[in-house]
Amino acid sequence: MKKIRLGTTIVFLAFLVLVSGGSLLIKDRDFSPNENRYLAEPPKLTGDRLLSGQFQKDLEDYLRDQIGFRDGWITIKTGVQKSCGNTDIGGAYVGKDGYDFEKITPEDVDDTLFRRNTQTVAEYFDSVSDMVEPNRLSFLLVPTSGLVMEDKLPKNARLFDQSKYIDDVQRAMEDYNFIDVRQELVTHKDEYIYYRTDHHWTTDGAYIAYEKWCESTGHDCVGRDALRQQIVTENFRGSLYSKILDADSAYDCIWTYGPKDAEPFGSENIVVTIDNKETKDTCYAIEKLEEKDKYAYFFGGNYGEVRIENTALEQGDTEERNLLVVKDSFANSFVPFLTESYHNIYMVDLRYYNGDMETYLKGHHITDVLVLYNISNFVSDRNVYKLTGGI
Repeated sequence: MKKIRLGTTIVFLAFLVLVSGGSLLIKDRDFSPNENRYLAEPPKLTGDRLLSGQFQKDLEDYLRDQIGFRDGWITIKTGVQKSCGNTDIGGAYVGKDGYDFEKITPEDVDDTLFRRNTQTVAEYFDSVSDMVEPNRLSFLLVPTSGLVMEDKLPKNARLFDQSKYIDDVQRAMEDYNFIDVRQELVTHKDEYIYYRTDHHWTTDGAYIAYEKWCESTGHDCVGRDALRQQIVTENFRGSLYSKILDADSAYDCIWTYGPKDAEPFGSENIVVTIDNKETKDTCYAIEKLEEKDKYAYFFGGNYGEVRIENTALEQGDTEERNLLVVKDSFANSFVPFLTESYHNIYMVDLRYYNGDMETYLKGHHITDVLVLYNISNFVSDRNVYKLTGGI
């Protein structure tokens, strides 16, 4: 028995030496591609921070983030948790058929912030309705995969009541064009409309919403039978994988659509200008397929302002239509479908843009407005107030 205890002690000490030695020898990392976030830096020691306990907290964060072979230990930990039947791992749920889900509970939702965001959008629409026809002021809230594919959630999963919040927004938008895509997405829930390892919808999910958008706004919809699918990667593991780090996680595909015998939407006759600086001839960033966050293939990621000009629509040929999209990242795979319908599309992400939005609308001769958010982002986004400049 003593030999067994001695052997266990030696193994444990060897483990500590390996981890501690590795942590000392391995240079601190600034950024974790797997988790898509910046890691904690060495904490600064001051008397005030020590007395307040902030130094101890920062030190704990630093040691947790910079421990040697960190991603490997998390992967092992996830394997152990799964073998014990745990499906609540790393702030996400491990579901059925290879799907992972965002874990957003009722306690995570700030009702005051949600009401403020809803009121802000309504006030913005009211303030610009003398410049843009009310039926051209649209709001599209995207449900998460947890609502659409509820049957794939693990038993006892707790999520906030998305439908209640979407219904509340719909009532607040009764004078404008609220685009409700819930039923359309649920109808196709057994199809590949959300990524398995990422919180975004796939291009098929975005296309289903595009069909509903066309119906609601009076645009002609390009039928699926007239489209050609182009798979650009089959090696994508997204944001939910980064939370769980499950060695058995599936790999997702990313693809585009375009007319048969033509380039994908957003590739022909397109000029894309990012933050009034970088100019490209496509909505897609192929170099991002070599990085961890492959969803950034759409537009290269998120920016304060992106302008998409369709040079094939000559001025004077038709009534000039310019669309303003106030958005989160769900719009990135949706907007390429709209490029055939507008002379200019202006995408503004309020997380990175601080200009006056009413002035922006006037200065760019906007004829249509679309506010597009995922519901989980909308209830938590603290930048929506910038629409009206409120506090």
